[in-house]
Amino acid sequence: MEKGQYGYLKRRKDHNLRMTMICLAIVLALIGLGLIIWKSRYNLLMVPAMMCVIPLANYLVAYLAVVRFHSPDPALYEEMSAFEEAGMLLSDLVIVDEKGKRAGLPMAVLYKNGIVGYQPDAKDSKDAVEITVNDTLKRRGIPMRIKVYRDWKEFRERLAEVEPVIEDEYARRIELARNAVLSVSM
Repeated sequence: MEKGQYGYLKRRKDHNLRMTMICLAIVLALIGLGLIIWKSRYNLLMVPAMMCVIPLANYLVAYLAVVRFHSPDPALYEEMSAFEEAGMLLSDLVIVDEKGKRAGLPMAVLYKNGIVGYQPDAKDSKDAVEITVNDTLKRRGIPMRIKVYRDWKEFRERLAEVEPVIEDEYARRIELARNAVLSVSM
């Protein structure tokens, strides 16, 4: 599963948590085995146990970085099925700005003139998402902008004007915009 697909965040969190637990089990097993065999914490298995702490920390940090973000409600996602079939929908995004601050963007629809995003969580800064994505689009020379809505009704009203079809003349621009948005997301 790739970034931008529905269910990506859940799958990523599950994978990172599973790998954290596996690494923790390996570290504890090596420490325990060393203590049992040599009856001292100064033994040959402590070095590999300490080396296994590095991937453990990496997986734990990756898990903690996205733990508070969630996929949109399946019913809301189903409403967007026409845009998904047209290849215009991105879902389960976590936008990261230049300073490393993260903000969730559960859904974004790309169309010929811009990007319409949906972000219901008031804890996340919609301005941070707009600034980060708009700066990236501008730097890459893509003549599009993103507008983020917090209210589902406003988001749907704005999308009522958008046809769920990618015209051939705009396909390249939409693909470039898709890559730009994915480049600033986790």
